[in-house]
Amino acid sequence: MTDFKRSRFVAPLGIMAILTGCSFLQPTAEPVVEIPAPPALMLMDQPRTEREFRAAWVATVANIDWPSKPGLTTTEQQAEALVILDSAALLNLNAIIFQVRPQCDALYNSKLEPWSFYLTGEQGKAPEPYYDPLKFWIDEAHKRGLKLHA
Repeated sequence: MTDFKRSRFVAPLGIMAILTGCSFLQPTAEPVVEIPAPPALMLMDQPRTEREFRAAWVATVANIDWPSKPGLTTTEQQAEALVILDSAALLNLNAIIFQVRPQCDALYNSKLEPWSFYLTGEQGKAPEPYYDPLKFWIDEAHKRGLKLHA
């Protein structure tokens, strides 16, 4: 028998064998397990949010948002902060997310990390005249009805 004739004979036999094998498969019935609905109280126990979270991120690494450059005076730093906070209040935001640790340093007096280079231009140097930038941001944000997350 030539290969062509053989394939014409074998191919239909193979298809019939596959179809015959499939016809003998019986679906098995799985037992149905009913899952009870959760109690209505369970759905109502969710904590209610007091309002939506509308926030702005203030990036301090590489002086992206604040302060605009290292080494500004305390007065200049505070003025820039007030512009950002006033803008947030005008935009009807309710929170500020303030980055207080730009790069293994801090924008507040810390026993663990040095003062940030991005604040004074020199790592480890406190602002002069001295003030706590984090406390300033918190106080000024609260005056505008904003929460501050650091």
